[in-house]
Amino acid sequence: MTTKHYFRYIALMVLCVASLQSWAQTAQRDTVFFYKTWRQMLYQTPEALIQNPMVDMFSPYEYDIYSSIDDVDKRIANDFVAATLGDSIWLVNTNYLKQYFKGDAKKLRGYVPIYFNEKVAFITYGCEREWSVSVTDYLFGQKDFDGSTEVYPSLYYIDFINRKVRKVDHMVLSELLEDYHDLQVRFEGMKDYKKPYIITDFFFQFIDRATEDFMRPNILDLIN
Repeated sequence: MTTKHYFRYIALMVLCVASLQSWAQTAQRDTVFFYKTWRQMLYQTPEALIQNPMVDMFSPYEYDIYSSIDDVDKRIANDFVAATLGDSIWLVNTNYLKQYFKGDAKKLRGYVPIYFNEKVAFITYGCEREWSVSVTDYLFGQKDFDGSTEVYPSLYYIDFINRKVRKVDHMVLSELLEDYHDLQVRFEGMKDYKKPYIITDFFFQFIDRATEDFMRPNILDLIN
Protein backbone atom coordinates (compact mmCIF):
# COMPACT_ATOMS: atom_id res chain seq x y z
CA MET A 1 0.00 0.00 0.00
CA THR A 2 1.23 3.49 -0.88
CA THR A 3 1.09 5.76 2.16
CA LYS A 4 2.66 9.00 0.92
CA HIS A 5 -0.72 10.77 0.65
CA TYR A 6 -1.80 9.51 4.06
CA PHE A 7 1.25 10.68 5.96
CA ARG A 8 1.41 13.99 4.09
CA TYR A 9 -2.11 14.89 5.21
CA ILE A 10 -1.57 13.39 8.67
CA ALA A 11 1.40 15.75 9.12
CA LEU A 12 -0.70 18.69 7.90
CA MET A 13 -3.54 17.89 10.30
CA VAL A 14 -1.21 17.36 13.26
CA LEU A 15 0.34 20.75 12.55
CA CYS A 16 -3.11 22.33 12.32
CA VAL A 17 -4.22 20.81 15.63
CA ALA A 18 -1.06 22.02 17.35
CA SER A 19 -1.57 25.49 15.88
CA LEU A 20 -5.20 25.54 17.00
CA GLN A 21 -4.27 24.65 20.55
CA SER A 22 -1.54 27.27 20.62
CA TRP A 23 -3.80 29.90 19.08
CA ALA A 24 -6.62 29.22 21.54
CA GLN A 25 -4.26 29.86 24.45
CA THR A 26 -3.50 33.38 23.15
CA ALA A 27 -6.78 34.16 21.38
CA GLN A 28 -7.50 37.26 23.43
CA ARG A 29 -4.55 39.01 21.74
CA ASP A 30 -5.47 38.12 18.17
CA THR A 31 -7.99 38.76 15.42
CA VAL A 32 -10.55 36.39 13.91
CA PHE A 33 -11.63 36.93 10.29
CA PHE A 34 -15.08 35.79 9.15
CA TYR A 35 -16.27 34.73 5.69
CA LYS A 36 -19.86 34.82 4.49
CA THR A 37 -19.45 32.92 1.20
CA TRP A 38 -17.28 30.22 -0.32
CA ARG A 39 -16.06 32.75 -2.86
CA GLN A 40 -14.72 34.89 -0.03
CA MET A 41 -13.05 31.81 1.46
CA LEU A 42 -11.40 30.75 -1.80
CA TYR A 43 -10.19 34.27 -2.55
CA GLN A 44 -9.38 34.98 1.12
CA THR A 45 -11.43 38.17 1.26
CA PRO A 46 -13.13 38.24 4.68
CA GLU A 47 -16.48 39.86 5.32
CA ALA A 48 -15.76 40.92 8.89
CA LEU A 49 -13.26 40.67 11.73
CA ILE A 50 -13.29 40.65 15.50
CA GLN A 51 -10.38 41.75 17.62
CA ASN A 52 -9.68 40.26 21.02
CA PRO A 53 -12.20 37.41 20.69
CA MET A 54 -12.77 34.61 23.15
CA VAL A 55 -12.32 31.04 21.96
CA ASP A 56 -13.50 28.02 23.93
CA MET A 57 -11.76 24.80 22.87
CA PHE A 58 -13.88 21.76 23.72
CA SER A 59 -11.39 19.55 21.88
CA PRO A 60 -8.89 20.14 19.05
CA TYR A 61 -11.87 19.51 16.74
CA GLU A 62 -14.58 21.75 18.21
CA TYR A 63 -14.43 25.46 19.04
CA ASP A 64 -16.79 28.24 20.07
CA ILE A 65 -15.93 31.82 19.12
CA TYR A 66 -17.66 34.70 20.88
CA SER A 67 -17.30 38.34 21.88
CA SER A 68 -19.67 38.68 24.87
CA ILE A 69 -21.79 41.12 22.84
CA ASP A 70 -25.17 39.51 22.09
CA ASP A 71 -25.73 40.92 18.60
CA VAL A 72 -22.17 40.09 17.52
CA ASP A 73 -22.42 36.59 18.94
CA LYS A 74 -25.66 35.97 17.03
CA ARG A 75 -23.86 36.93 13.82
CA ILE A 76 -20.95 34.64 14.65
CA ALA A 77 -23.34 31.75 15.23
CA ASN A 78 -25.64 32.28 12.26
CA ASP A 79 -24.27 34.62 9.57
CA PHE A 80 -20.89 33.21 8.59
CA VAL A 81 -19.70 30.16 6.70
CA ALA A 82 -16.20 30.06 8.14
CA ALA A 83 -13.54 31.82 10.17
CA THR A 84 -9.77 32.01 10.16
CA LEU A 85 -7.55 32.08 13.20
CA GLY A 86 -4.24 33.70 12.39
CA ASP A 87 -3.00 33.40 8.82
CA SER A 88 -3.95 29.88 7.83
CA ILE A 89 -6.15 28.04 10.36
CA TRP A 90 -9.62 27.55 8.89
CA LEU A 91 -12.77 26.63 10.83
CA VAL A 92 -16.21 26.06 9.32
CA ASN A 93 -19.43 27.05 11.07
CA THR A 94 -21.46 23.89 11.70
CA ASN A 95 -24.68 25.93 11.98
CA TYR A 96 -24.14 26.84 8.33
CA LEU A 97 -23.62 23.18 7.45
CA LYS A 98 -26.79 22.16 9.30
CA GLN A 99 -28.80 24.79 7.44
CA TYR A 100 -27.65 23.97 3.92
CA PHE A 101 -26.53 20.33 4.04
CA LYS A 102 -28.26 17.12 5.07
CA GLY A 103 -26.73 13.85 6.25
CA ASP A 104 -24.25 13.91 9.11
CA ALA A 105 -24.19 17.71 9.46
CA LYS A 106 -26.66 17.38 12.33
CA LYS A 107 -24.01 15.63 14.45
CA LEU A 108 -21.64 18.60 14.41
CA ARG A 109 -21.31 21.51 16.85
CA GLY A 110 -19.42 24.77 16.99
CA TYR A 111 -16.66 25.79 14.58
CA VAL A 112 -14.58 22.84 13.37
CA PRO A 113 -11.38 22.45 11.28
CA ILE A 114 -11.92 22.47 7.52
CA TYR A 115 -9.54 21.70 4.64
CA PHE A 116 -10.51 22.77 1.14
CA ASN A 117 -9.46 23.86 -2.31
CA GLU A 118 -11.45 24.99 -5.34
CA LYS A 119 -12.87 21.48 -5.95
CA VAL A 120 -13.18 19.59 -2.66
CA ALA A 121 -13.68 20.21 1.04
CA PHE A 122 -13.66 18.04 4.14
CA ILE A 123 -13.63 18.54 7.88
CA THR A 124 -12.34 16.76 10.94
CA TYR A 125 -14.56 16.32 13.95
CA GLY A 126 -13.91 14.47 17.19
CA CYS A 127 -16.05 11.72 18.61
CA GLU A 128 -15.64 9.83 21.85
CA ARG A 129 -14.77 6.15 21.73
CA GLU A 130 -12.88 3.45 23.57
CA TRP A 131 -9.13 3.46 23.06
CA SER A 132 -7.43 1.09 20.63
CA VAL A 133 -3.93 1.58 19.28
CA SER A 134 -3.30 2.46 15.63
CA VAL A 135 -1.11 4.91 13.74
CA THR A 136 -3.97 7.39 13.58
CA ASP A 137 -4.70 6.93 17.29
CA TYR A 138 -1.08 7.59 18.13
CA LEU A 139 -1.04 10.82 16.14
CA PHE A 140 -4.54 12.10 16.93
CA GLY A 141 -5.80 10.48 20.14
CA GLN A 142 -6.55 13.20 22.68
CA LYS A 143 -7.62 12.63 26.26
CA ASP A 144 -10.89 14.25 27.12
CA PHE A 145 -10.41 16.90 29.77
CA ASP A 146 -11.76 14.67 32.55
CA GLY A 147 -9.36 11.92 31.48
CA SER A 148 -12.13 9.36 31.14
CA THR A 149 -12.55 9.04 27.38
CA GLU A 150 -10.70 9.55 24.13
CA VAL A 151 -11.60 12.14 21.51
CA TYR A 152 -10.91 10.61 18.11
CA PRO A 153 -11.17 12.61 14.88
CA SER A 154 -13.29 11.36 12.03
CA LEU A 155 -13.26 12.66 8.47
CA TYR A 156 -16.41 14.23 7.04
CA TYR A 157 -16.69 14.89 3.30
CA ILE A 158 -18.74 17.90 2.15
CA ASP A 159 -20.74 16.67 -0.84
CA PHE A 160 -21.77 19.83 -2.72
CA ILE A 161 -23.52 17.95 -5.53
CA ASN A 162 -25.96 16.14 -3.21
CA ARG A 163 -25.83 18.80 -0.47
CA LYS A 164 -24.78 16.33 2.21
CA VAL A 165 -22.10 16.10 4.86
CA ARG A 166 -20.97 12.48 4.93
CA LYS A 167 -18.89 10.79 7.60
CA VAL A 168 -16.25 8.84 5.71
CA ASP A 169 -16.46 5.12 6.39
CA HIS A 170 -15.66 2.27 4.01
CA MET A 171 -19.11 2.43 2.35
CA VAL A 172 -19.06 6.18 1.77
CA LEU A 173 -15.50 6.02 0.48
CA SER A 174 -16.36 3.24 -1.95
CA GLU A 175 -19.11 5.49 -3.38
CA LEU A 176 -16.74 8.46 -3.63
CA LEU A 177 -14.25 6.33 -5.55
CA GLU A 178 -16.77 5.32 -8.22
CA ASP A 179 -15.48 8.11 -10.47
CA TYR A 180 -11.94 6.73 -10.15
CA HIS A 181 -12.41 3.05 -10.79
CA ASP A 182 -8.77 2.06 -10.37
CA LEU A 183 -8.72 3.48 -6.85
CA GLN A 184 -12.05 1.86 -6.05
CA VAL A 185 -10.82 -1.56 -7.16
CA ARG A 186 -7.60 -1.21 -5.15
CA PHE A 187 -9.46 -0.02 -2.07
CA GLU A 188 -12.12 -2.73 -2.13
CA GLY A 189 -9.41 -5.33 -2.72
CA MET A 190 -7.55 -4.41 0.49
CA LYS A 191 -7.81 -7.06 3.19
CA ASP A 192 -8.32 -4.47 5.94
CA TYR A 193 -10.30 -1.95 3.89
CA LYS A 194 -12.63 -1.20 6.82
CA LYS A 195 -9.81 -0.08 9.09
CA PRO A 196 -9.42 3.68 9.70
CA TYR A 197 -5.85 4.00 8.48
CA ILE A 198 -6.64 2.40 5.11
CA ILE A 199 -9.82 4.47 4.73
CA THR A 200 -7.79 7.61 5.49
CA ASP A 201 -5.07 6.68 3.00
CA PHE A 202 -7.49 6.10 0.13
CA PHE A 203 -9.62 9.11 1.07
CA PHE A 204 -6.62 11.39 0.63
CA GLN A 205 -5.79 9.68 -2.65
CA PHE A 206 -9.37 10.50 -3.66
CA ILE A 207 -8.83 14.14 -2.61
CA ASP A 208 -5.69 14.34 -4.76
CA ARG A 209 -7.38 12.72 -7.75
CA ALA A 210 -10.51 14.89 -7.49
CA THR A 211 -8.39 18.03 -7.16
CA GLU A 212 -6.55 17.22 -10.39
CA ASP A 213 -9.72 16.17 -12.28
CA PHE A 214 -10.44 18.91 -14.85
CA MET A 215 -13.87 17.36 -15.47
CA ARG A 216 -14.90 17.81 -11.84
CA PRO A 217 -16.94 20.99 -11.20
CA ASN A 218 -15.55 23.65 -8.90
CA ILE A 219 -17.24 24.35 -5.58
CA LEU A 220 -18.29 27.78 -6.83
CA ASP A 221 -20.13 26.13 -9.73
CA LEU A 222 -22.24 24.16 -7.26
CA ILE A 223 -22.99 26.82 -4.64
CA ASN A 224 -25.67 29.43 -5.23
